[in-house]
Amino acid sequence: MPLELQPGDTYAGNIQIERVLGKGAFAVVYKVEVRGHKGPLALKLTREPVTSNDQAQRALREITILRSLTNPHVVRTFQCGLRPDGHVYMLMDFLEGKPLGEWHNFESPLHPAQAITIVHQACLGLAEPHAKGIVHRDVKPENIFVQDNGHIKVLDFGLARSWDGSPVIGRNATQAHMVVGTPHYSQPEQLKTRVLTPASDVYSLGTILYELLSAHSPFHPDKTLKEVRQEFRKTPLKWLRAHSKDPVVPIQNHCGHLPQALIDGLHRSLDKDPEKRQQDAGAFANTLGAVLHRDYGIPVAATLHLHHPEGHVEQRLFLPGSYRIGSGERCEIRLAANGKIKRVHAVLEWSGIPTLPYLRPIIGDGSIRLNNAPVRKPVDVKPRDSISVGPYRMSIVQ
Repeated sequence: MPLELQPGDTYAGNIQIERVLGKGAFAVVYKVEVRGHKGPLALKLTREPVTSNDQAQRALREITILRSLTNPHVVRTFQCGLRPDGHVYMLMDFLEGKPLGEWHNFESPLHPAQAITIVHQACLGLAEPHAKGIVHRDVKPENIFVQDNGHIKVLDFGLARSWDGSPVIGRNATQAHMVVGTPHYSQPEQLKTRVLTPASDVYSLGTILYELLSAHSPFHPDKTLKEVRQEFRKTPLKWLRAHSKDPVVPIQNHCGHLPQALIDGLHRSLDKDPEKRQQDAGAFANTLGAVLHRDYGIPVAATLHLHHPEGHVEQRLFLPGSYRIGSGERCEIRLAANGKIKRVHAVLEWSGIPTLPYLRPIIGDGSIRLNNAPVRKPVDVKPRDSISVGPYRMSIVQ
């Protein structure tokens, strides 16, 4: 029998149920009070006792991933595990607000700056799992949560997989010969290579941004998104054909006066070939951050001071986004190797003023330093803090 908790019930001895927040096929989410915690939390609890290997893998996968993430745009997990009754539970942040699909009905366009800000923050939420070799695989409006303060969090990593061999439960993202995620926001590669990478999540983010900007599907020039949704409701696999075969309608056909950088970045994210898209959410975040700052005048930029070992100081515009620090070709803050700099040494993430940048070492061996102290776990970077990587130093001035 499914476990159905009611307001006033107590679970696991110290969890007081207040109300149901949402129900899915796999789990129910409750607002709860927990002794020892200030304020409410959210309890995600499997509806049925976990008996099958697939169910156990899905539950444990989400727990494993969420406990490893520190990004402020991903929901925090406080406690989790398998209860003696066979139910898997997670105690997480209680979020005030609504999923994007409820917060906005997609029947009218959002102001471009607002639409870009939402997707930009979702990109920042996915930048960390992408850097760790994890692809979400089910990016859709229901899994992007808009808090009452406008802050965005990415939800539900239950379908996530490793795509590069990282040690995540259920690690192979490439061999299941079935549609993964939601057809409306699936990717062309689902019908071709079946290989899903971070660029697949970028495609889904691009689809959401297109719809927020235009209230149209990327593939239907003469129908509103509402009309297409109604038409495809009983035949959702039509979405797969559209993603795989139909050309993208230029966004400027629906929206006038968009910056060229936004048009180019959006159409690149929707390329049928995943190799031609931004390769991960961090790269897409950098594109959108630049548009917010340069084209919409949103005061989100800072200055990065990079001190080279030869003595000169380079100043760079530092926009909200995700920046890999290292010697690799894809690093946004690229340093000469000199035998000391790893290909990706750390990631510097920033969601813009008034938040602080966030420094996340890739390998916590203490080789990256903040104010001369070894950094082994993610830390906030305050104005004029000094970050050291080998012979290089850098600071951020807001």
